Amino acid sequence: MKLLFPLIALLLLTACPNHQEPANPIQSNNTQPKQNTAPLIEVTPQENKEIQQETNKPKETMTSDIFDNGFTIDDYPLLIEKISKQQYQSAFDKLTQKQKPIPTAIKDLEQAKTLLQGIVEFDENTEADGIIKSIHFKNGGSIHHPYASFIAYYPDDNILLAEGGHSSDMSFNLNTGKTTEVVGNPNYDGLSSPSGNYKMTAYYGGQECHTHFIQKKVNGEWIKIIELNDIFNYVLKLDYQNSLCFLDDTFFADDNTLYAIQSQGYPTKVMGYYKITLKSDTSYHQMDFSNIPNQSLPLEVNISFNDNLNKIDRKTAKYFSGIYPNAEEIYLLGVVDYQPTIKSLIIAIKENRDILSTKLINIDNKGHIIDVLEIALDSVREHNWTVTSLLTKEQITVTDFHDGDPTQENSYKIDDKGYFYLVDSKDFTQTNHSNDN
Repeated sequence: MKLLFPLIALLLLTACPNHQEPANPIQSNNTQPKQNTAPLIEVTPQENKEIQQETNKPKETMTSDIFDNGFTIDDYPLLIEKISKQQYQSAFDKLTQKQKPIPTAIKDLEQAKTLLQGIVEFDENTEADGIIKSIHFKNGGSIHHPYASFIAYYPDDNILLAEGGHSSDMSFNLNTGKTTEVVGNPNYDGLSSPSGNYKMTAYYGGQECHTHFIQKKVNGEWIKIIELNDIFNYVLKLDYQNSLCFLDDTFFADDNTLYAIQSQGYPTKVMGYYKITLKSDTSYHQMDFSNIPNQSLPLEVNISFNDNLNKIDRKTAKYFSGIYPNAEEIYLLGVVDYQPTIKSLIIAIKENRDILSTKLINIDNKGHIIDVLEIALDSVREHNWTVTSLLTKEQITVTDFHDGDPTQENSYKIDDKGYFYLVDSKDFTQTNHSNDN
């Protein structure tokens, strides 16, 4: 199927593998799409396409400043220094508050059922207690059969903590619908900054080590701003044997300075004491939208390795270095408007030679990345695995085709704070996907 893209700068020069005509990854116009059972729906081209192309043409970037082959140490939003035990202790001694407030935790299942009635449904037809059947989030989203069992409910932040397979952590923010990779495990929270705006947290994913990340409180909710493990290992040039496994007794001395103890193994062995400073460069905190074209809806997104896309410059790439530290190449594809205070940015990220992932990133008017949704994916190694999407004013529909599995179609909306939430999900069998290109 032929797709049309409204930008000269992002016009595709190659053909889709399963089609004889040149194809483009994103198609946008203001007419309603035709009804069709295929995952992508063909839309008639706009009559004023040529005018829009010239208007939306981005400024050229110096090739010497192109972001290519990943981030360097200087690109990351952190300075990481190994310090002495005495320096760590001295910083801790200067704290006005030296103990983390103990959060209210409801661990009694029957009490939690009462408090969460109408929000969390438990499976009463199993011998095991606390099996979660479904969760209905405050913003209208829901999740069914998360394969998790109840551990505790934290009413202060409205977080449900559960246990998944291999004793892994599973957590759910009942306000926003966000899960473990963004929420973390409240038991691993470090001492937050004196302002209460920053903290370190982590979660256990079922393997030996924890995954650590830094959070910031925005509009009453904790958002993830920096993935720490990979940055920590890269900056300190740690090999596998010495790579980050646990950070203990973490505390923020102020909004920019974090202290932590690296440990490993059982019994615990201290590997080092660290001072981690968040850089103040505005490149890490603000995105310039002036040269990014606005895309009209409906919009079809189907990005592949065959597409000829323009890489962004290194300064702009810094904005994404905290949450995508392993990005090798980044492409800005456009902006769509869903909420008046939110910019929804479409980017494609190549994190390795096999995967090209396109994401819809919701950014508030202060530059915070509120939420992220994957809306397209192309895999070189998995030739029969693709993700495509259709963006309309009403919702975002993401179609995941993996040969051998039922095609998954999920529909999302965006709440007024910028969080994606699931409104519909269905599976259907599709044996021939070749015509969708």
